[in-house]
Amino acid sequence: MNGNERRQTGRQIPRFLRAGALLGFVFALVFWGSPVFGEELTIPDQRAKAGQDIRVPLVVDQVEHLAGVKLVIAYNKELLTFKGGARSKSTDSMMHVINDKTPGKLIVVMAAARGISGKDVTLLTLFFSLKKGLTDNRETLLETTEVQLMGDDLKDIPCKTKSGKITIIGDSH
Repeated sequence: MNGNERRQTGRQIPRFLRAGALLGFVFALVFWGSPVFGEELTIPDQRAKAGQDIRVPLVVDQVEHLAGVKLVIAYNKELLTFKGGARSKSTDSMMHVINDKTPGKLIVVMAAARGISGKDVTLLTLFFSLKKGLTDNRETLLETTEVQLMGDDLKDIPCKTKSGKITIIGDSH
């Protein structure tokens, strides 16, 4: 191999790496919202006065053929009292059970024979009462400690979670 061939080979490697990096970047841009990267379950932040009731939606950014849900949600039982939950229009075809036997912990199970699909799908809305008589502001988390989503093909759907911060405004504010 002479000197010119070595130089050309040396240049081809960086070009190959640049092309691969560019293809990877384009792939990530095009497919970032696809199920390949998984869904995200979000509990939005809430803010309310002490003693008030709040509605907390559980929202999945996108789903395709979602037929099963299992969630375990932890909350501060000293500041929040669970009152109930309701399905959304999107999940009306799913049956649901909310086990609230242990204060501070909810186990939510949802299932349907045929999966649902969509973007920004509210799975369920949870209802809580905030503690009365607080004089100062308090913050607490509504945290998903376990999540399992399943498609109607009985395969797990990868899912990340984002906890919600509940800000309770005390009576003196």
